[in-house]
Amino acid sequence: MEFAHTQVNLGNFGVNRICRLLGISKTSYYQSKNPQDKFEQKYLKLKKSITDVIKAHPAYGIKRIKAELEYKHDLRIGRDTLGKLLKIWGLSLSRNIKKKKITLIQKILKAMASRANLLIRTKIDKPLQAITSDITELRFAGGRAYLCVHKDVFGQLVYGWNLGLTMETNLVTNSLNKARRQMTKLTKTSHQVKKPSTKILYHQDRGSQYTSYQYVQAVLDQGSLSYSDPGTPTHNPGQESFFGRFKHEYRDEIAEIKTFKELERFVKAKIKYYNYTRRHTSIGLISPYKFTKLFVKNHPKWYGKFST
Repeated sequence: MEFAHTQVNLGNFGVNRICRLLGISKTSYYQSKNPQDKFEQKYLKLKKSITDVIKAHPAYGIKRIKAELEYKHDLRIGRDTLGKLLKIWGLSLSRNIKKKKITLIQKILKAMASRANLLIRTKIDKPLQAITSDITELRFAGGRAYLCVHKDVFGQLVYGWNLGLTMETNLVTNSLNKARRQMTKLTKTSHQVKKPSTKILYHQDRGSQYTSYQYVQAVLDQGSLSYSDPGTPTHNPGQESFFGRFKHEYRDEIAEIKTFKELERFVKAKIKYYNYTRRHTSIGLISPYKFTKLFVKNHPKWYGKFST
């Protein structure tokens, strides 16, 4: 029966003729229709409208075709269903989608594999020795925003953070710059020192923002780089824990915020509380700022030439 359906779909035979050749009834033919045929017949009336939309808007993808069908033709169809129909009917999209080019930095990281993760092979036993960074999405009533943070591995202090509506490279570079200003302020050193005795290790994932030439160069001017293996959030547990706690504790409040500016003020207040007030068990039940400040004060030789 499958052969009969295939021949009819290919246009080699009509239903009557294939039934006579194979000695089957038309009733048997239609009752045995395969699921794909039934699916196609169910939406056959939409084919012309879908074809017209594609011809009129060759650059549209599935999402825009779906919107055009709904708002202009008053036809509602699911995204997955539409994609399946396009495949069945051979209505390929005409969009010229450029493949993302792999940068030299990404090629190097790929070749290095797990060796690029210096953090797991480094003993971290003091503040201002290693900093981790990551990006998370915050959904609020006015839409969505992205929070980037640079946080000390040992001292837990958030040195820098930045909030943006997109995940562009400047989201992470602005956070990095804020972190450096805060570190300089903490250690009371001059920007004129060109070769600091303390090389900070910056650890992050392999996202395009962190592998951009702009970010990499900014870090290498003063520190060294470390990267998690692809798809391994456990290689950056401090950041995962920070973001997880932040979004869990303030989820309801964030969900009610209506504007980006309001969200920015909210995040600023909460990070200030985290840094200066909240007690952390891992650093002796004091705040990250107090812990870091005391450590720097008690170890002047280590931080004497630190520069950002």
